[in-house]
Amino acid sequence: MRKLLNPFIPVLLALASPISLAEGVLLKSDPKNNAEVTGFDGTVKFWFSGNVGERSPSVVVVDAQGKRVDNGDARLVLGERHRLTATTQTLPPGAYATRYRVITEDGLIVSGVSKFSIVAESAPGEAKP
Repeated sequence: MRKLLNPFIPVLLALASPISLAEGVLLKSDPKNNAEVTGFDGTVKFWFSGNVGERSPSVVVVDAQGKRVDNGDARLVLGERHRLTATTQTLPPGAYATRYRVITEDGLIVSGVSKFSIVAESAPGEAKP
């Protein structure tokens, strides 16, 4: 039985490998998905597990009404091609969605949506509801 399984061991190990080793998997975003943010600095950032290619990186940020509020300036950070950034207009409190799209160096399209909310900063001593 052991001899029958030996040829399959490399396949089983490959299937058991963590997905984080795959090229272009989104590792984290800032703001985080579903985060409530105070003091938003106007920059959205995405980090990927592998190098994304320079072809057509895209970040679009929209408000709750679907109005685009980013500045159309999505870019790969020089020297760290695995980080994608974009800036937004000054955003009032409310709900926002960010759509990202990159193409990895090996041609895979990686895309998704991340949501966040901007909440007003509480005055000192004011309790959050």
